[in-house]
Amino acid sequence: MSIILVGGSPGTGKTKVAKILGSKLSVEVISLGEFADESGCITVEDKARKTGIINEDCLVDALLKLTEDKSKRIVIEGHYIDLVPSSSVQWVFILRTHPEKLRARLSERSYSNEKVTENVEAEVMGVCQMDALDAFGEAEVFEIDTTELSAPQTAEKIDMMLKNKSSPTRIDWMSQLEEQGRLDEFLTD
Repeated sequence: MSIILVGGSPGTGKTKVAKILGSKLSVEVISLGEFADESGCITVEDKARKTGIINEDCLVDALLKLTEDKSKRIVIEGHYIDLVPSSSVQWVFILRTHPEKLRARLSERSYSNEKVTENVEAEVMGVCQMDALDAFGEAEVFEIDTTELSAPQTAEKIDMMLKNKSSPTRIDWMSQLEEQGRLDEFLTD
């Protein structure tokens, strides 16, 4: 199986981009959140954060079964793509959005202030980036700044990267914000 992963913090565009990319490539798109739910892997509800807690062992087992068919090509999108078995992964794209724009996007979704802050801090620190790098290695992880790109533009950029065998790219919001003297605007104590 040949898997293209699209990950990133909530609000970076991964769901829309993955759907457009899947349509462009004529392949199935799987949302990890929905897949985890359908596979019975969401075992506890975090009421304070209004989200389900995933049983990672259950999800890894379900993903191993999903990836048994080596002839298929699929796009998988989600926040925890690092749980996808690396042996089937061909490409990893982490969507990144400037923390200021991400804060605005998440606030528009009516997320609680706590949830907005948590996700913006994760974006500043590059949590999804680090998880992907740990799981798949430097050579496999490509980051795309979606701050000024629409979902179709981002999907097109990924498609071009797939065709042109691009080199991995890195985005470091923490260093940029620190250089600008703005890091404290996005991190809490």
